[in-house]
Amino acid sequence: MKKRIGFVMLFILIASVIAAGCIGGETTPSTTTQPTETESPTESPTQTTSPTSSPTPTGPITLVVLTRHDVTIQVMAKKMFLQSDIAKQYNIKDVKFIKAPESLWPTYIEKGADVGWGGGPTLFDDLFKNNYLAPIEDQKILGLVGNQIQETLAGMPMIRKGDDGKIYWIAAALSSFGFTVNHDVLKRWNLPVPQKWEEIASETFAMDPPQMGIADPTRSTSNTRIYQIILQAFGWDEGWKILRLIAANSKIYDASDAVREAVIAGDIAVGNTIDFYGYTAMKLNPSCEYIIPKGQSIINGDPIALLANSQNKEAAQAFIYWVLTEGQKIWLDEKINRLPVNPDVFSTPEGQKRPDLKRAYESALKTQGIEFDDNAALATVTSMQLYFKATLVDANQELHRAWVALVKAYKEGKISEEKYNELKARLLEPIEFKDPDTGQMVTLTEEYAEKINDRLAKDSSFRDTLMQEWREAARQKYQSVLSEVQG
Repeated sequence: MKKRIGFVMLFILIASVIAAGCIGGETTPSTTTQPTETESPTESPTQTTSPTSSPTPTGPITLVVLTRHDVTIQVMAKKMFLQSDIAKQYNIKDVKFIKAPESLWPTYIEKGADVGWGGGPTLFDDLFKNNYLAPIEDQKILGLVGNQIQETLAGMPMIRKGDDGKIYWIAAALSSFGFTVNHDVLKRWNLPVPQKWEEIASETFAMDPPQMGIADPTRSTSNTRIYQIILQAFGWDEGWKILRLIAANSKIYDASDAVREAVIAGDIAVGNTIDFYGYTAMKLNPSCEYIIPKGQSIINGDPIALLANSQNKEAAQAFIYWVLTEGQKIWLDEKINRLPVNPDVFSTPEGQKRPDLKRAYESALKTQGIEFDDNAALATVTSMQLYFKATLVDANQELHRAWVALVKAYKEGKISEEKYNELKARLLEPIEFKDPDTGQMVTLTEEYAEKINDRLAKDSSFRDTLMQEWREAARQKYQSVLSEVQG
């Protein structure tokens, strides 16, 4: 018995020693060090110096980048970055791009995505407001701001600062907003070359098949920005009249690149586009031209940001630094044609081959734009997108049919000018709908849109109820106008 007890005690002692050795030998997770500045902040985008002098030792890293950029940009960025000295220094072996709709970004961020890149300031400001962004603290990146990257361009912010004074996103490219025209198709249909938003909202473009193309704002950040610009350029009430008429004249596409392709192919004469889609169209089809409505647009900074739950913050910021310097060459590719935010790239051999893009960059900086309130846009963005979706996308067939029939009846003398103006006003007046909470009939004023904005984003039952109310009210109104036109 004593021998057995002694054996058991010896076994326990040995097991304890082994366990202690295992616990004592466990690798302690390394602490992420804050990057330090090691080079001048005014270095050329061609240089590949990393943003930190000595990255924290780590195993192979795969960065996860949430993006709204298309596949062409993703493929080129991945290839160029993984060949860079920065990727090698930080042991970044792969970059996994996830192109997801805005609504899914929070889900991927919560799962630990590292970087958000592309999608416009409204998307990134919304992420910032909901604490999905982490402050950029890499001193090399911060050293670019005010030197190679200005805090404002053409009156618009190129960075987002929090109340704590820290920077949460930085523009990686510039964007303007307008429409791309196909001159051959305009001539075929005997249509004028539009220069203003209200021109594509006119009776001139009321035709079958539609020769104007726009995208669903719930699926396009660039078209969302265009609609926000129109609402601020004309005011909320008048802006919605312009938007209804543009939608009435349009074929609706699921994505903004589909609009671009339709213009290039000659399927439509005009399409809402962000600037680089317009420049690409001009490269692919000489009959295309990108037009910025004078005094009715803005210059945006298209952001890149460190995401809140990134487990690779040091490597993620190295990627951000690369995008803002050497990676600016991506925009110069003739398949991409974006305006860089860092003008030093035009001094590189690659940049000197794109004098056309440099001219476009310089022209964009001189754009006569509107005073755009980004906070006001953010406060109503969800309401605007869903209301547009319900009343102008889902009910587009009824709207288009009523508008074209009304214009045709007037031009053919079947209704008087007085009757035409009466029915047009009815078609364009705000939709009345029942408030789900009070049961009262209301309209979507800017104040009401701001009041329900956050709730629409979070309460699916409330959102579905309101969208159904909007959709049915819109269809009924459009059909009533059509019935009266047809007599």
